[in-house]
Amino acid sequence: MTRRISLTFVLILGLISITVAAALGALHMTATNRERILSESDTIAKSEPVKEEFAGKIATAIIPRESAANPADLNHANDIARLAVESPAFRQAFVTALPALYGRIVDGAPNDIDLDPVLVNQAIVGAGGIPPPGFVLRVYAADTPDLHGPLDLMARIGYGLGGFGLLLVVGALIGMPHRGRAVMRIGRWLITVGITTILLFWFLPSVAFLPLGGWISMIGIILATGEWLAVPAALMTALGITILVMGRSGEAETRRRNLEVIPTVGRTPTRTSY
Repeated sequence: MTRRISLTFVLILGLISITVAAALGALHMTATNRERILSESDTIAKSEPVKEEFAGKIATAIIPRESAANPADLNHANDIARLAVESPAFRQAFVTALPALYGRIVDGAPNDIDLDPVLVNQAIVGAGGIPPPGFVLRVYAADTPDLHGPLDLMARIGYGLGGFGLLLVVGALIGMPHRGRAVMRIGRWLITVGITTILLFWFLPSVAFLPLGGWISMIGIILATGEWLAVPAALMTALGITILVMGRSGEAETRRRNLEVIPTVGRTPTRTSY
């Protein structure tokens, strides 16, 4: 009994390790998929976090120092900045700079990033403002996160946990006396992971995260670029269901055969009279 419980624990620990490894791997592949993220550049440019960040920089730049304490002038500058970041010219400037921003955040590039000054000035003038001479809308490297190290560590941990979990699962399956039940447990795990992946990378971004706005919507935009995982997740779910159905069918057939054998056990054979 103790041996069976310990092997079940080993199997569960292995499945948990593989689950964490798969989650880390999915997040890593989503964040490092440059082409997919850049394909969402226009959506990112229209997101609230981007507009808030750059509207604040523009408002600070266009308001005269002597008017900074005047609430009316401050509100006017904020209104102009808000209109500017919603303009097509600003969106084009941001989209043009997004590859460099991605390189800074994901690849760890050390350089500051300047948005196209011609397009930025065009956006400000179109909103009714006057950009200061030589104004450059700059994103400083020190003000942006560098995820290169954490993403690299995430990948290493994922590979390690995946290998460790696979060894545990294989070892548990070899030692378990009832492998059919263990395989069915794996089937249920496949179903759970598949459905969770579909919810995380396809359903939640479009239904839950994007409508909320703010930085949560930005998370939704990034997660939505991993929608390609929905197909493998659906196949994983289907495989889990197949394993579970076949396992239950096999158990039912085994019980039926056992019941057929039971009436003959202990019965005294009768002699046939001739």
